[in-house]
Amino acid sequence: MNILTGKDSFDNVEKTGIGLGNFDGVHIAHEKLVGELVSECRRRNIPSIIYTFRDHPGNILQRKNIKLISPLEKRIEKFEKLGIDYLVLEEFNDEYARIEPDDFVKDILVQKYKAALVVTGFNYHFGCQGRGDTKLLTAMGKRYGFEVMTLNPVKSGDLVISSTAIRDYIMKGRMAEVKEMMGEYYSIKGKVEYGNRIGTLIGFPTANIIPVRDFALPDTGVYFTKTTVDGKMYSSITNIGVRPTVSNTETKIIETHIFDFCGWLYGKEIEVWFIKKHRDEKKHKDIIELKDQIESDINEAIEFFKE
Repeated sequence: MNILTGKDSFDNVEKTGIGLGNFDGVHIAHEKLVGELVSECRRRNIPSIIYTFRDHPGNILQRKNIKLISPLEKRIEKFEKLGIDYLVLEEFNDEYARIEPDDFVKDILVQKYKAALVVTGFNYHFGCQGRGDTKLLTAMGKRYGFEVMTLNPVKSGDLVISSTAIRDYIMKGRMAEVKEMMGEYYSIKGKVEYGNRIGTLIGFPTANIIPVRDFALPDTGVYFTKTTVDGKMYSSITNIGVRPTVSNTETKIIETHIFDFCGWLYGKEIEVWFIKKHRDEKKHKDIIELKDQIESDINEAIEFFKE
């Protein structure tokens, strides 16, 4: 897969198929869109392009604080696995936001990327103030000679799968629903930092990572998790929170106790997969009570993973 920016030239092909969207998280509905695009492009013998943004437009234009679902590297990984030929990461800024819908189609889709096919979701909007929609895109496709495929909503039960719904479930700690919509459990990557070593002192050493502020974070509490270290996956238990028994900080930390692991973790990048929320975080009267609670949590996690 070739990765381009919006400023890179693109003049080595005559026709392309383009998938449009934000693709935050690359969830099951996104995968269906990409699958349709790749399949149609292979049938027509033309390269496939995903045209999206490096950053979420809402955070740039409307100064919102939309929590992201997946880091860019994971999105790139998924697009490559799905068979995309070109990934265009456009920079969304104030100048880009002023592009009229007609100009976006004419100058970018048609002239630059030579679209013969455009695939979008049912609620796709584009151009200045989002005035362009799938109806306009279809009409302009007839004018400029490209076909538009608009995908219907993809549902999980009665709920339409969307990044907004997934983000909400993540932040409520409802990891089963997240997996159903994303096709995999939600995960957070991070470099293991030095902590206060309380876990080690009471017999349960933890790998601590500081969550990135711009990403969706599961609700505070204790989770049954899986943790990837050096390509190997281990069962684990993870606390997200401020550690009220041993700390006065307001900064949330992700602390993971990895089962059956022996080795050096400081400075390593690990990935923690959130399987199920076990309980809320709570303050204990002392370290002894905390130790008893952790032992109980670990025993329940072991039984959970056996099942």
